[in-house]
Amino acid sequence: MASNRSGPYLFVAEAVLPYLHESEVRQVFGLLADRFPGALLALNTAGPVFFDTQEQHDALSKVEARMQWYCPDPAHLAEWRPGTEVVASHTLTSLPDPLLAELPVAYQEMVSALTAQRLPQAEGYRLNLLRLP
Repeated sequence: MASNRSGPYLFVAEAVLPYLHESEVRQVFGLLADRFPGALLALNTAGPVFFDTQEQHDALSKVEARMQWYCPDPAHLAEWRPGTEVVASHTLTSLPDPLLAELPVAYQEMVSALTAQRLPQAEGYRLNLLRLP
């Protein structure tokens, strides 16, 4: 059932979906796609290295909650619902140059240092924008 309200819609799920089981994440996708066709969904995904090392992570290791779902390739999310489009997907070290240029110099330097280190955790954490069918 589609929403009776006109869009456009943007939903943001940052630091939420990885803590759900995959079946629950699929359910969220399905509900949003059914009720808000054409909506944008901004979400983060964690890859297997990020997922497997959460016990050693400086912040994640200090909380009880544990990630239950990881996504090695955000392109797979488009397979869950035919017509879903991955509009953008970036790691912290692959931000678009125009966006990077708008960041304060201290953040630009931090991203540069992360890029040089090529840390698997930094490469496995992605910021994604999807258009739902």
